[in-house]
Amino acid sequence: MRGGGSRGFGYLDPGPESGKGFNLEVNLFDRLVTSMDKILVILSSANHLELADGQRLETGFFLNELGVPAQQLVSAGFQLVLANPRGNRPAMDANSDDASFFGHDEERYQRTRAFVHELPDLDQPKSFAQILTEGLQDYAGVFVPGGHAPMADLLMDAQLGQILRHFHQHAKPTAMICHGPAAALSAQFDPIGFVAALKEGREVPAQDWIYANYSMTVFSNIEERLAELKMPARMQFHIESALKLAGAKIEVAWIPMQSKVVRDRELITGQNPASDAELAGQFLEMLGSRQTAGARPSR
Repeated sequence: MRGGGSRGFGYLDPGPESGKGFNLEVNLFDRLVTSMDKILVILSSANHLELADGQRLETGFFLNELGVPAQQLVSAGFQLVLANPRGNRPAMDANSDDASFFGHDEERYQRTRAFVHELPDLDQPKSFAQILTEGLQDYAGVFVPGGHAPMADLLMDAQLGQILRHFHQHAKPTAMICHGPAAALSAQFDPIGFVAALKEGREVPAQDWIYANYSMTVFSNIEERLAELKMPARMQFHIESALKLAGAKIEVAWIPMQSKVVRDRELITGQNPASDAELAGQFLEMLGSRQTAGARPSR
C-alpha cells in the first residue's frame, strides 16, 4: 500500500436493505425503449483521495452503488454510457468488493460483480471532453455513483459542471448516491476556488450554484467520522458540510448506514451504500414519468 494509504469504509455495516431488489410500481411496457434512451454514468478518474497530513486513501467507485442501479437501468431497456474526466479505466474501491453490501447474498453479489466487470465501456469510458463534443441531447438522465473518489476530482471539474447544467436546464433526471453528490459542486462559478478554501479550513460561499436551495442527502458527517476511525488520517473536509455551505438543504437518516433517498425537482440523491436499490427504483420512476409526459430525448 503506497504512502501509508488505507482503503474505503468497508468495515461499516451497509445495513439490511443494501443490494435488495426494489419493487417498482412503474409499468416499463408503457413506454417504447429505443436506442435514444441513454443514461450517462459519471465516474471518477482518481484511484486515491488526499487526506490531512499528506496521507492518502485508496478508493474508487463502490461496487453496489454502481452495479445495483446500473443493472436495473439496463433491465429497463436503457443504454449506459460511462464517462470520466480523463477517459481512463475507473478504479473500484476494494472494500466494496464484498457480499455484505448485497445483504450477504453471495449470488446477488457475484451477479452484480460480473455485470460491472463486463460493462462494455469500463476499460475505456468516454472523456468529459468527448461527451461535450458529441452533445447531450440524446441522454434521458445522468447517474453518479459514490465511493470517495468523486471527492478527488469530480467536485471541481469544470467540464462536469457544463454537463450537469445541461441536465438541470432541461429538467432531466439526475441521480447521485453516497459521495456522488460531491459532483454537484462542480456546477458553480469557481469550483476549484471553493474546494481550495474548504481544504484550508475557510468558508467561501458558492457562486451561481445550480443546486442552491435544493433538498438532497449525502454520506453524512456522522458516517464519515465513523469511516475516519479506520483511515490513516482525517479527511480534509466532509462532503455534508461542504454541500450545506454551498447552499444545499441536507436531510440525513438518524441512524447511520440506513437507506435514505431525497427527491427535489430533477435531482434524486441517496445517502449511503444501503440506499442503492431505493435510489435505483425512484430514479426509474422519474425516468418513466418523464417518458410518459412525452419528454423523450430529441432525435
